[in-house]
Amino acid sequence: MKNLVLIIVFLMLASCAASKVEVKSEPEYSEKSDYHYILAVEAEMLNDWDEALKQLKLALRSNPESVYLMTEISKIYLRLDRIDDAIKTVEEVTIKSPEYEPALSLLSKLYTSNKEYSKAIEIYKRLILIDPETTQNYIHLAYIYRINHEVNNAVKTLKEVIALDPYSVMARYYLGRIYVETQEYKKAIEELKKAVEFNASLWDAYYMMGVAYESLDDIDNAVLSYEKAIKLNSHNTEIRKKLSGLYLRQKTVGKAVDQLEVIAESEPDNLDIHRILAKIYFDNNELENAERELRVIISSEPQNIKAIYMLGKILGVTKRYDEAIEQFETLVVISPDNADVYYYFAQLYIQKQDYGKAEEILKKALVIIPDDDKILFDLAVVNEKLNKFDEMFFYLKKALEINPDNVDALNYLGYTYADRGINLDEALKLIKRAIELTPENGYIRDSLGWVYYKKGMLNEALREIKTAWEAAKNDPVIYEHLGDIYLKMEDRESAKKAWEKSLEFHKNEEGLRERIEQKLEDIK
Repeated sequence: MKNLVLIIVFLMLASCAASKVEVKSEPEYSEKSDYHYILAVEAEMLNDWDEALKQLKLALRSNPESVYLMTEISKIYLRLDRIDDAIKTVEEVTIKSPEYEPALSLLSKLYTSNKEYSKAIEIYKRLILIDPETTQNYIHLAYIYRINHEVNNAVKTLKEVIALDPYSVMARYYLGRIYVETQEYKKAIEELKKAVEFNASLWDAYYMMGVAYESLDDIDNAVLSYEKAIKLNSHNTEIRKKLSGLYLRQKTVGKAVDQLEVIAESEPDNLDIHRILAKIYFDNNELENAERELRVIISSEPQNIKAIYMLGKILGVTKRYDEAIEQFETLVVISPDNADVYYYFAQLYIQKQDYGKAEEILKKALVIIPDDDKILFDLAVVNEKLNKFDEMFFYLKKALEINPDNVDALNYLGYTYADRGINLDEALKLIKRAIELTPENGYIRDSLGWVYYKKGMLNEALREIKTAWEAAKNDPVIYEHLGDIYLKMEDRESAKKAWEKSLEFHKNEEGLRERIEQKLEDIK
């Protein structure tokens, strides 16, 4: 194998030597120089850069005027990350042979990698003077102008390329890209369209076109452009991120999720993607999927308050109260001053009908925000459940002091007065105010009907209860009240039917079944 490599390289050298006879600045290789050059090539093929450098220097010692060997040595220095040596060597070549293009081209790249952009620009200008027909040098020059913030010169240079070659794909692409950067989006789209017309496989041109359309708020064309880009480069997650965002704007949630799931597979540690997926799943009631994403987040960020909070809510909604409580027990340790955490924590105990524990937690929330009418209202509710009626009235009145338009508190206090047959005029006033705020609320209409019932205004009571029934046909309490009114109006048959209907929905109201069964027994 080694002999074969040597033969191939020797034949290459022979060919190169024959072709170099006409180049006066490059003396013919000596036999000794050829030998070391062959060994250098063999070392390069084995990625043994130190040995390649050693052999090239030996070759150069036998042929010290060879600009070719000096240029090759500079390339090896570059491989070894000896940038200063690479630059120094190739600079010597350009002094010996000012028009030797391989050395000039290498030097321009070295200057660029070293961020010596002004020097790189001058080299590319020299290359263009030597060969004004080679458009690649113009494109490289434009690129250097752009990263050196000389945008006008970059645009001018690319237009020169297009004048030389109207079908230059890269000139069109780079010009379009610059126009995107300078926010000249319509010009960008024009150039990028030509680029993909000449080369339909240029995915990044479609991508930049998508950026331009998106910046113009032309979402449909932006999506089409990104979709073409992703077909050509399916592994590019940045395109998928763009697409997912636009799909969400178009409300095509399924398409957005498809893109995000692919990204999550490619970037499993990208928690931002898992957060977006969790929110989408949660908002679309795909709670199992949302839970999966949240657990991924929490496994990496065990103290992520938002993720734990959302997971706790999901567990609560799915009635896994003990698991939910575990999450909120963690939260109150991590975030002891967060009233929202305590508030939702209390809701879990309300769902479990552990009203004493719910009261305890709500009071902690109230310490953090003493004037929160929502917390005060919930404290009133749990105190009623605990038969602590004085405390219930206290919290309801306090909630209304803070927020006179708290609809729940207005309705609850008014209904409680009515149910107890006390303060009926005040009850009527409170509930009418609640109806002004939420006229379509069937439950508040039911409360109004109940006040009228307690005041003996049966026709008004029947009218309001029927209106309430239209808005909330599955509410057992409304049917119960309807039956009570019919009974008061001495329509026992209608009362019986209403109560029997109430029993169909008794699971929605704690203690209702026993009440209704007793009423049905009483009218037999």
